Amino acid sequence: MAGGEAVSAAVGVGCNSQATVAAIVALVREAGARAGCGIAGLHTGRAVRSPALDAAAAALRLPLTRHDLDALAATRDRVVSRSERVESLFGVGSLAEAAALAGAGQGARLIVPKFSADGVSCAAASP
Repeated sequence: MAGGEAVSAAVGVGCNSQATVAAIVALVREAGARAGCGIAGLHTGRAVRSPALDAAAAALRLPLTRHDLDALAATRDRVVSRSERVESLFGVGSLAEAAALAGAGQGARLIVPKFSADGVSCAAASP
């Protein structure tokens, strides 16, 4: 970290309809721990409409940004995980990774590849 600046990660989140608030909160916290830095915000796809994800973002006091398909597609070459189902829905191999990269901005790099538990997937990226 140059000049003592704190680095914050963008955490991408994907979840199924059965995912609970507790499961999302736990995985987001794990993503932050794996990244070794603070979390600037949560990111997902615009089509993801999960009340549990909204509630988890509120519980964590983090902003939740939903990215459109074009923003997710722009990260395609930096996504390392692959799911045929996710690719058919969102055009990228991993919603969590693509959303994290989109949230961290142009030139972002993946610092925590996708990991999953209890119907939730998370990844983290930094600028």
